[in-house]
Amino acid sequence: MSEYKEIAARFAREAAGHKMTIAHDDGVFRHLVFCDPKHSFYWFEIVTTPGQLVFSGDGESFVFRRVTDMFEFFRSGLGRNGSVEINPQYWSEKLTSDRDSVKEFQEDLFLKLVWEEAEHLIEQEHVKPDQVDRFRQAIKDDIVEGGLYSTSGDAYRTVTEFGFYNDASKEFDWQHQPDIVFDDAWEWFGATKDYDWWFLWACHAIVAGIARYDRVRKYGLEKLATPQGGAS
Repeated sequence: MSEYKEIAARFAREAAGHKMTIAHDDGVFRHLVFCDPKHSFYWFEIVTTPGQLVFSGDGESFVFRRVTDMFEFFRSGLGRNGSVEINPQYWSEKLTSDRDSVKEFQEDLFLKLVWEEAEHLIEQEHVKPDQVDRFRQAIKDDIVEGGLYSTSGDAYRTVTEFGFYNDASKEFDWQHQPDIVFDDAWEWFGATKDYDWWFLWACHAIVAGIARYDRVRKYGLEKLATPQGGAS
């Protein structure tokens, strides 16, 4: 099972009624179509040519390049017991387009990291012991509840503009600089991004599609999955 269990469960639920059609199958030249005959939601296709696999469907398309037969590459996600273990980090490195585009800013990761950095500053005694409660309240008021972080740009500005004074009387004195700022935010801010759900869904779809294709070929049922013989 993938570490992204919620996406694995979502794929299983949304693709439960999908039928496979083998539109083309000639060596590494393949075209597989997966869809639910009752509706068009979450359909997807897998097309391979030498050295390339193209995933397209009810969302963004992805093109992967690595080895001559890309089915062999993605079979690494199939366990002998039938389990699925996707590897989004490694697989995203094989994308031919912008690899960073498959990651998106995650608010929950951002807030988790802010609190971790805040606790680190407390442990390092940058915050005076008698000011710890006030510091935590400032984090809550100025970032968690009062800050803007609907986008990565807003979140970065919010955290880098934060300042805390151990002596509250100096807060509005322009002659004094804050005692605590997140001046190292650039080092950890990249960890506020994680893989987009659709890319993870696509990874599961590719592995599941290959597994289904392999089962059909193993039992010699290809004709049942061709347009002439009907969907499998």
